[in-house]
Amino acid sequence: MLCFLSLRLHRSLTRTQLSGVAGDIFRAFFADLITPDGPNTSTYPAATAQLHSFDLASSNQNVAIAPSDDDVWIFGYGSLVWKADFPYIDRRRGFVWGFKRRFYQHSIDHRGMPDKPGRVVTLLPGDPAEDRVYGVAYRIAAAQKDAVLNHLDYREKNGYERCSLEFHEYLSATEPIQVIMYVATQANDSYAGDVWQVPCIARQIFTSAGPSGPNRDYLFNLALAMEKLFPGAVDEHLTELVTCVRRHIEQDEPELLQRALQEEITNILCESVREAVREDEPLDHGETSRRLEALHRNCQKSGWREPLLDVQLRRQSLSTPS
Repeated sequence: MLCFLSLRLHRSLTRTQLSGVAGDIFRAFFADLITPDGPNTSTYPAATAQLHSFDLASSNQNVAIAPSDDDVWIFGYGSLVWKADFPYIDRRRGFVWGFKRRFYQHSIDHRGMPDKPGRVVTLLPGDPAEDRVYGVAYRIAAAQKDAVLNHLDYREKNGYERCSLEFHEYLSATEPIQVIMYVATQANDSYAGDVWQVPCIARQIFTSAGPSGPNRDYLFNLALAMEKLFPGAVDEHLTELVTCVRRHIEQDEPELLQRALQEEITNILCESVREAVREDEPLDHGETSRRLEALHRNCQKSGWREPLLDVQLRRQSLSTPS
């Protein structure tokens, strides 16, 4: 990159000309970052391993622990389906009656930030005889119960409350299991509800990321889990969101990211020229190259796309006549 800059960059270039150089730099060094097979575009790694081994390993314990009457079962219908980050001695796929799964909860601590929330699932009351939500029940040994529940209370602290209900095993006539699950009620501060319909929720997912990763990964991992564990099960809300977010990724993302990155590169070049003029010194190509390389490294990290996409879509909305 340093050699490229040394040949192309000098103090007399206008912003328009620097924008042209930025386009060349983008094509030479950054374009591969926004291709479908570029870095950090895989959406399934978090779920794939657990889902493939689901029927092979029903426990994640190193030492066998005998079940007891004091064990508890935890039902997961969101990220817990593929990301059970706690010890369990058994797990079963199944469903609960009388609920609908919806992306109606804001996430400010996992798949979004306080100033840019993502969307995650909660359950709404439905028809007790018609509506069912599929997920996974985990058996927690009595000796580990308190630690696991404390961990989950913290993990689900952003508006979720415990409740108890019956879990029915998938494709089995066994007796129902009493399970604990976490539900975000409409009274919690992060409840978003259906104020925004699916296209708006999809856009929010498309442009959000948090400490646990891009919001889109949460959506796609959940869709993959339902497909692998419950073939043929229908979740229209989930399916519609997946379709809408994928459309954004395929149709909008490449152009938006190219525009955003070229702006970032142009700003770096302009700042370097301004510094040289202000100090009446030659351009520091080495420092400019280091700044561009820092931008390139940042684009290797999970969640780098979403802030850029959000800015570009906001600008696009402002510039579109109503």
